Amino acid sequence: MTQLKVHASNSVIKCLQATTKHVSAVTVSQQWQQRHYGGVPSAKPFQEMPTTSVLKTLWNFMPGGKYSGADLNDITRDLLKESGGNIIKIKSFLGKPPIVVTENPDDFETVFRHDGVWPNRKGFELLNYYRNVHRRDYFGPESGLLTTQDEAWGNLRSAVNPIIIHPKNVKKYLNSLDRINQEFIERIKTIRDAETLEVPANFKDEISAWTLESVGQIALDCKLGVIDNTNPVGRHFFHQLQRFFELSVDLEIKPSLWRQLKFSSPKLREALSVLDESLVLTDKLVQDAMERIENSTTAKSQEEKSVLEKLLAINRKYAVIIALDMLFAGVDTTTSTFSAILLALAQHPDKQAKLRAEILGILPEKSTPLTVDLMRNLPYLRACIKEALRFYPLISGNIRKTNQELVLSGYHVPAGCEVAMIHLNLWRDGKHFSQPGEFVPERWLREKQQGSSSDSGCPVATKPSHPFAYLPFGFGVRSCIGRRIAEMELEIGVARLLRNFQVEFHHPAEKPFIAYQLATPRIPLQFKFIDLKD
Repeated sequence: MTQLKVHASNSVIKCLQATTKHVSAVTVSQQWQQRHYGGVPSAKPFQEMPTTSVLKTLWNFMPGGKYSGADLNDITRDLLKESGGNIIKIKSFLGKPPIVVTENPDDFETVFRHDGVWPNRKGFELLNYYRNVHRRDYFGPESGLLTTQDEAWGNLRSAVNPIIIHPKNVKKYLNSLDRINQEFIERIKTIRDAETLEVPANFKDEISAWTLESVGQIALDCKLGVIDNTNPVGRHFFHQLQRFFELSVDLEIKPSLWRQLKFSSPKLREALSVLDESLVLTDKLVQDAMERIENSTTAKSQEEKSVLEKLLAINRKYAVIIALDMLFAGVDTTTSTFSAILLALAQHPDKQAKLRAEILGILPEKSTPLTVDLMRNLPYLRACIKEALRFYPLISGNIRKTNQELVLSGYHVPAGCEVAMIHLNLWRDGKHFSQPGEFVPERWLREKQQGSSSDSGCPVATKPSHPFAYLPFGFGVRSCIGRRIAEMELEIGVARLLRNFQVEFHHPAEKPFIAYQLATPRIPLQFKFIDLKD
């Protein structure tokens, strides 16, 4: 049955692809042909686009260079300032295609609208090398949603989409995730200082452990025991993931010749070894789950089956690969987002108080169980999460490889170019957001209707001026497949934490996050957690 669904989906995809290519080509061709219409050029040649060289950029990253210690926010701002506009080209290097960097939301829309049915999204280069080169013997052509392209990606996404993004499949984990959050609350009470009520400087690691436990519950259908340190295997897995994220900053974000020359280095060898061990551990946990399922005497309906059980019904390798994807893409992202939400709420006690009032409406007692119906009544919580993502951006932008010629910011861009669509600076830009430097969750609420007596809603809509200016989860068929899971983790986590504690932060917090491909805290997260009365 799954194969029939995939086949049918692929047939539709091929039809859409043909149609999309035709329409897109006509649109771009018309723009190109109109270049000299009326004596006013509509698209300048690619060669005239403001340009910088890879060697110059690499030089700036050297010790003492202007990019040494800088983050992507500073780097892209400087590059675009150098270009005199909002687009610049980094020349090709060692046979690699040129990279176009743009922060023009009109360009974002052009690229996304011409994505086709199989968007080519570059990223996760280290994982890509590991799965498609170093361990292709295991992964084969469908190496995962993070690292596969073209039709192979389409086949994989079509097969797992109904399992990962269906609301019913996600919501069945509400009780398990709520239990994990109760453990996290007890962990906070254990590790905080008895006098100051502040948690240690390494609290980011505690948040990461909570995130891994939550993702592991869904991806591997088991308790990893990383919050309460009850499982040495889970704790070792946690340390392996942490080390990989540290190595990926040096190997994937900073300039490194291994990507062009596949030059071996101690850090690259260590990263590949960490990935090998993570594969072995994940494979073992999936095998353990299979044995539990086979030995279970309880009959389950299709709706009652877990995400892992449904993936295993496709095939075992899919279950392992998707579990790895969820772990590598879902731990650091949710850790940084959760950190940003707590920091923003701690810095804005009035917003925290407003949110707590909403939470008290569904959780009158600390022990009140969360239900799907109760979770629907938290619009301000969802607004706070969206605003925290704008206030402290998680990702720097989106990258695509163009499938056809396009016109971006008035320049002709040929097929095969990599386009980095950087939105870091847009989210704090008054041209796109009113009150850009203020934390205003209300901007994401529905606009209050004139004459309405309801207190809910925003009196003046302050959403982005451009529909493509704010896309924290990406856009289109290659947007984040784990969005529903991440949002549920965050909603439950924030609701439970604010029902139990007043959250404060009394330390310097200037530029609290450093923006690589993924933002990560650069300051100690020594939050103060004050117990609330029942």
